[in-house]
Amino acid sequence: MMDFKVLEKRFRSVEATEIGPKLQEAYIQEIVAFLKADGCFIIQERDEWTATIQFSNTTKQNSPQINPAQLYDLTQSSPFFFDPDFTPRRALKSFLSPYKQLAGYRLNNYTFKGWILVGWSQPTNEALDDIEDALYRFSDKVLVSSLSLQRIALEQQYRFLFGIVPQAIVLINEDEETSWVNQAAIELLNLEPGELRPSPADLSVGMMQLRNKALNIDEINQTAARFIHDPNFSIKEWIWTFDDKILSVLTRPIFSPYFKGRIWLFNDVMELYKKNLQLSDAYREIENLISVIAHDLKSPLSTLSFVFSFLPMTGPLNDEQTENIEYGQKTIKRGLNLIDSIVYFNRLITSNQPVNRENIELADLIHVIVDGFTAQAYQKDIKLHVQHAGHPVILYTDPESLVRILDNLISNALKFSPFGRNVYVQTDMREQGLVIAVRDEGPGISTEDQEKLFKRFQRLSAQPTNNESTSGLGLSIVKALTEKLGATIEVDSTENVGTTFKLVFPAEYVKFVDNVNADNQEAL
Repeated sequence: MMDFKVLEKRFRSVEATEIGPKLQEAYIQEIVAFLKADGCFIIQERDEWTATIQFSNTTKQNSPQINPAQLYDLTQSSPFFFDPDFTPRRALKSFLSPYKQLAGYRLNNYTFKGWILVGWSQPTNEALDDIEDALYRFSDKVLVSSLSLQRIALEQQYRFLFGIVPQAIVLINEDEETSWVNQAAIELLNLEPGELRPSPADLSVGMMQLRNKALNIDEINQTAARFIHDPNFSIKEWIWTFDDKILSVLTRPIFSPYFKGRIWLFNDVMELYKKNLQLSDAYREIENLISVIAHDLKSPLSTLSFVFSFLPMTGPLNDEQTENIEYGQKTIKRGLNLIDSIVYFNRLITSNQPVNRENIELADLIHVIVDGFTAQAYQKDIKLHVQHAGHPVILYTDPESLVRILDNLISNALKFSPFGRNVYVQTDMREQGLVIAVRDEGPGISTEDQEKLFKRFQRLSAQPTNNESTSGLGLSIVKALTEKLGATIEVDSTENVGTTFKLVFPAEYVKFVDNVNADNQEAL
């Protein structure tokens, strides 16, 4: 009977002296000696069709591609098998042909799937129960060693990947009170060179020293204070400013069954910041140039308009002359409107002045706006409809900006709607706030056009239906004003059906008026 205490003692001796792949090879030597066998193979199943030899005590040779089905035939339903009269077939012959008897054990763990095979060139006298017990004990060592090798391989990959990235990365394991950093973090936090696992105390000192050097330390401390009250606090693009660099800091907690901690990522965006300043300066110069050009164009256009207005006073004009003057005046008006839009948009996006909010009764404001489009709608036989939410609403917003937004949206709906259709202005409440929708029955907006809808000076495939003019700035102004008001804008469009623009105001800007009776729908 085998003395398994001897086997375990040999295994412990191996574990004390070997690591990595050498440990697995040493295990194999011990099990071969203990079973008085001649060969041992550890085979890993790669997939349904392929298995390969991972370790062996025999002479190194090219590892054949093994069909796992042949090994399944040997083990069948039991994890252990013993064949006293073994005859290998097909691919197994290349490495098992020297053996007259063969024992095996199936490994079926989530970290390793495969087989242990042990062969004897002459019949063995060992009891089958002892062979099975020895292979069972050996299988535990194989699985643990395999898991250790996988961990080492993963750690080496992580070391390589994180070592070459320029960002400084800090990973803190709060349960084990351990940390891990990459080379960039060592340099940034002035840690011990080459120490990828600094102590929590050293890491804390390095983080604190870095923070104390920041020029905006007060702002940083205000944000950092939130960690005390909220362990789940997460932030990205947290700016730390220094004399020689600008760090964009990301930090967030990590929770899993195996890890509880936090990750920090420090990215030096100094070059990006400089480029952004340069682009901002160039952008401001362009905007100023546009404003100057637009302003300078306004004067000659106004002079031309005055001249056209003065011409009828010089004497009688024939019909052709009168028509040309009217056409000229319309062209000048379109040019002046475009200039006004350009100047307004430039002032809108460059001004940092806050909007002037006040409480307004929304229904009354919408009626006033819609009434202003009655004549334009009449010219195209379009019916304007106003539909209100169930209760009168008070909206806390800037009325001038809201009027401009709705003017643009309703004007566009009328311009792009065919004759004899309907345009709806609707208000409704949804869970996240108030919705003001402008819906038309026009041609709709294609998917390609929707991608450039709010960009300046964009010409879309759909065209006004009565030769109306369009500057290409209206929806850009709508987008900019909507953001200033703290709202969002949504677009829902189906080609040949119509388009709906929705302004969504957060619930905190809205309150209801009680005890006021209002018609739920009106047609103008």
